[in-house]
Amino acid sequence: MAKKDDFLAEEAKTADKAKKKADKADKKASKNKKPRKNPFKAIGAFFKSVRSEGKKVVWPKAAEVFKNTLVVLVVILILGVLIYFVDLGLTQGMKGIKNLAEKTTAAEETTEATTAEALEEATVEDTTEATTEAAE
Repeated sequence: MAKKDDFLAEEAKTADKAKKKADKADKKASKNKKPRKNPFKAIGAFFKSVRSEGKKVVWPKAAEVFKNTLVVLVVILILGVLIYFVDLGLTQGMKGIKNLAEKTTAAEETTEATTAEALEEATVEDTTEATTEAAE
């Protein structure tokens, strides 16, 4: 009899597990199936919530708006002047670098030109000496 009771207990457990699985499947199916809502009601609810939130807005007084506007304008002015001077400094620095590069390049070209002229003169002198020696 003990075997029979164990068998029946096992069978009852298996049946309970199967029933729980079926219940879970039914719950998932019911979650997936959402009832259709009326779109006009949803739109109405949206505008109703917008109106209720609009009532909660606290608008600043004119004096406070004026004060905040002045603060913003002063900060913009200070930052504008700061950016202007940084830009001016960078521009002058770049001009200085450019002028230095041009002076260095001009000096090198002068040195090269002098060297080229000296080489040409030396070649002409050598040619002239060689011609006069050959003529003698």
